[in-house]
Amino acid sequence: YNLIDSRKLTAADYERSLSNDGSYQSQHPELFAPNKVVFLDGVKQSTLNGDAGYHESLVHPGMFAHDHPKRVAIIGGGEGATLREVLKHDTVEKCTMVEIDELMVMTSHKYLKEWSDCSDIVGSAEWCVDDPRADVRYEDAVAWFIDRFGDGVAEAEKKFHEDDYVPFDVIIMDALD
Repeated sequence: YNLIDSRKLTAADYERSLSNDGSYQSQHPELFAPNKVVFLDGVKQSTLNGDAGYHESLVHPGMFAHDHPKRVAIIGGGEGATLREVLKHDTVEKCTMVEIDELMVMTSHKYLKEWSDCSDIVGSAEWCVDDPRADVRYEDAVAWFIDRFGDGVAEAEKKFHEDDYVPFDVIIMDALD
């Protein structure tokens, strides 16, 4: 949904931000744009106005705690914003995002482009999912990790690419319970 919160923004301010009249609103339209809100199963998940603060605080403490994170896993992250924040770290060689809901990723790409825009990251792609370091899997994350790192995965049973069995430096949880 696109929402205009009347406690913070008026429709007149929004309309003026779309004009070219030299007003403060037209010079700073990003401050007067409607807030975008994501709901899953009727529960608010994310907002454009809260995107940066949430995703930066989710990603960067763990990334900075590691001295040289090369391999990162994201559990969930359907909007693409967690991936965007991980890819800002130039030490990252591979980021595997395991998201069960491909429709969420595609819908976010279509309607929430700001969340997964990597165009300002040197060497990246416009859409973070297209970044050469991104490896996006549309699978159940629990099953994905158990198949690769669970107890009893014998060498003879390994059925995936050998790179799938290399441990991660950082794992970020951006999913519902």
